[in-house]
Amino acid sequence: MHKKVGEYDTLITHTTESKLLKDYSVLSPLTSPLFAIIRNVSLICCALILSACSSSPTPSKQSQTAPSALPSSAVSQNDSQTIKTSAEVLNELKENPQLNEQQQRQLRIDAAYLALYEQQPIESVASIVKRINPNEFTTLEQDIQLADLYVQTAAFDNAQTVLERLQQGVLPKQYQVTMRLLSAQIDTANQQFLASLRNLFRLNQLYSNQYSEQQLGIANRLIWQNILNLPLQTLSAFKYEFGDEADSWLLLAEIIEDFVNNPSAFSNNFNRWYQNHSNYRSFQYLPESIQSLAKSAPYEPTNIALLLPFSGSLAKQAEAIRNGFLAYNNFDTNTKLTLIDTNKNSLTAIEAIITEQNIEFIVGPLLKEKIVEFQGSELLKTIPTLNLNTISEVDISPVKEQFFYALAPEDEIEQAVDYFLAKKIENPALIYADNSLGRRLAQQFEYQWRQATEKPLESIAFKSKSKLGVAVKELLDVGLSEQRIDEIKKLFGNHIKSEQRSRTDIDAIYIIANSQQTRLIKPFFDVNVSTFGKRLPIYASSRSYVVGESSVEKRDLNGLIFTEMTWMLKDNAPAITRIYDEVGTNNTQLKKLFAFGYDAHKLMPILKQLAILPEVTVQGLTGELQVINQQRVKRNLQWSQYRQGRVVVLQTAKQ
Repeated sequence: MHKKVGEYDTLITHTTESKLLKDYSVLSPLTSPLFAIIRNVSLICCALILSACSSSPTPSKQSQTAPSALPSSAVSQNDSQTIKTSAEVLNELKENPQLNEQQQRQLRIDAAYLALYEQQPIESVASIVKRINPNEFTTLEQDIQLADLYVQTAAFDNAQTVLERLQQGVLPKQYQVTMRLLSAQIDTANQQFLASLRNLFRLNQLYSNQYSEQQLGIANRLIWQNILNLPLQTLSAFKYEFGDEADSWLLLAEIIEDFVNNPSAFSNNFNRWYQNHSNYRSFQYLPESIQSLAKSAPYEPTNIALLLPFSGSLAKQAEAIRNGFLAYNNFDTNTKLTLIDTNKNSLTAIEAIITEQNIEFIVGPLLKEKIVEFQGSELLKTIPTLNLNTISEVDISPVKEQFFYALAPEDEIEQAVDYFLAKKIENPALIYADNSLGRRLAQQFEYQWRQATEKPLESIAFKSKSKLGVAVKELLDVGLSEQRIDEIKKLFGNHIKSEQRSRTDIDAIYIIANSQQTRLIKPFFDVNVSTFGKRLPIYASSRSYVVGESSVEKRDLNGLIFTEMTWMLKDNAPAITRIYDEVGTNNTQLKKLFAFGYDAHKLMPILKQLAILPEVTVQGLTGELQVINQQRVKRNLQWSQYRQGRVVVLQTAKQ
């Protein structure tokens, strides 16, 4: 039964003559409130009329990931066709304690390779390899095998130790390819992408005709991984330096870069590239992701549904997301956008609207509980969806075309941990607000830090403003210093001069708090860090920043380093800023939600491609965006610092 018009407010109305207003609406160009504002953009219609992808070439072979060839000693001597098991080799080692060091080492290497061959968990393989001392040399062949095993078990420091020993002499020619590939793998793992790529291009020049199929597959995957992690301007330095084959890789990188802005053209561009460059042996073994990308057509919906809580307590937030979605400038008159209020429509009603409007792509819902509920809909499972929040993995239906994008503070915690590791910070401390969000983020930071370092994290919570000073002193052990000073004065009198000291093992502070709390916390660290100690770097998330701060307010936070959306810090998208200034308010949360809606629309046509290439990032208003495991969109934000009453950008998110 239809409701009367006066029973609810509709943000954007639909004026079909034969129907009453519903709890959803279909945009038309004349009724949109943004139409007058975005005069040069046709709001109705995101036609995204994308040309159909033509058939893609299929390279003749794809190298498969596999353990290196089994050592001959791993084959039974009684039957040359029988391969021993890893357990049998380890048992042989246990039963023969009289074996010399070289023999024991070889058996452990054999057992590790067999464990890989048996597809045992990598932790099991690592436990075998850990028993081998990387600093002891026996034979050249064993060192090569050991370095390979260290790489395969991600023990890159040990692998580097072995390789450095090998590099002290002149290696026989038959080991050169293996040695250089191992070195490139270590460089890539250590994010030395430029050094790794240079090594691989040089290797291709010198030894490509000596590659085995497996080695060629490994080299190509490494080249591709390095290319995806380097900006085009950096790659351009390689042009003409390593010959035509390297130039072909760089041209492919340009095609990949372009697909973000022009996804419909990718298939044709790739086909043309492949036809012109497939004569090189390397390109018969292209990484699987390249092949998959060429076969993947972008989303090109002409009927889109935006599911948001347009009524109730989150109406303003929904409106900001809607406005951002509409502000994305890739619109034309062939697409219809249907707005559905998730507060006023049941799942059954929403399914009926989706069917009636022939919806081809869904953006939303926003609330976690709605996402979980909608996961149970057989109809919605058949429609590609960009959910505007994340849910736990146990609640996610195994549906290929369900994506999850959120302004999740957890992304910033993950980024902070990675940043600390890259900066060689060894003993950070955490101070957080003792509320549900603060505790949740602190637990995540502690978990990720322990996973990465196997070390505990010093942390402390504060419950109120009045307890901030106590919490900071406790974290820095200043209280113990004050107690020692009092004891000395009792012994020697008050004429003794002394400075309170803070602990010196902490090398960074991370604050999990809102902007007001951060403004109160920061001075306590400035005051309580000992004059004998080095000034502690203090970090925070975007929750510590608000738009519209005066220079005086910014000076209060001098030195604070934090993550934030680039668009919030500087006007790097003036056209979008002008639109927001006309439809939005000077509110930090609503401005971020506007950017959220904008980026949701920007991501929509290329989600499948980004899922195939998790290394590729797209620059959005909300950060650098990539699709990672579980079809989740991950954000990397800008690192910036308060300096003398202004905010200074420290680096781009990927640096």
